[in-house]
Amino acid sequence: MSEPPELGLDLLGIEAETFAATPTLNLRIGLRRLDGGTVQCVLLTTTVTIAAGRRDYDVAERERLTGVFGEPGGWDVSLHGLTWGRIGATVPTFRGETEATLALACGHDMQVAADRYLHALRDGDVPLDLTFNGTMFYPDEDGRLRTAQIPWHHEATGRFPVREWRELMDRYYGSARWLRLDGECFGRLAAYRARRAHASFDDTVDELLRRAEILREEEEWTA
Repeated sequence: MSEPPELGLDLLGIEAETFAATPTLNLRIGLRRLDGGTVQCVLLTTTVTIAAGRRDYDVAERERLTGVFGEPGGWDVSLHGLTWGRIGATVPTFRGETEATLALACGHDMQVAADRYLHALRDGDVPLDLTFNGTMFYPDEDGRLRTAQIPWHHEATGRFPVREWRELMDRYYGSARWLRLDGECFGRLAAYRARRAHASFDDTVDELLRRAEILREEEEWTA
């Protein structure tokens, strides 16, 4: 039996989806059968990872990222890639080469490390690593359908401007940011808001932060 054909996979571009119900980036992936033959179908899984170690950070970004990677002094160990998403797609029949569009949903959850990382950046680019795996279906020399696994060594890299990600978030959420709380914590916060007669939860959290900052300054003064 002959060896299965080799595929080439490349990241061709990243663009914000205009009409999606939720914030979405479209990843354009180029696929090609290196010998120019026919591919019946590809069941493709793409893992998108933020390659955090491949860019520099200013002082303010380093401070905001301590919640993701710890103190900057330990980043030589802790500054690692952050999984952003895994996308499954079925690529239909093609001969030679084709292009597929993968939809990467962009979250807004401050419990997720990738989302916290993105919110901490102000400009520059987000470096990305893509890894591919899955199953390829192809006809052999006798026309019989064969299958082959896509090896893990298939990878691609790219970059996406932080500015475009922020514009996408603002288009869907404006200036609002979501924070998930468990029921008990939310109940305590709501009760505090009621006692203080605050018009919004923004006012409630702002007062609590101001009180915490005053206490911190007092502790530093008396230390």
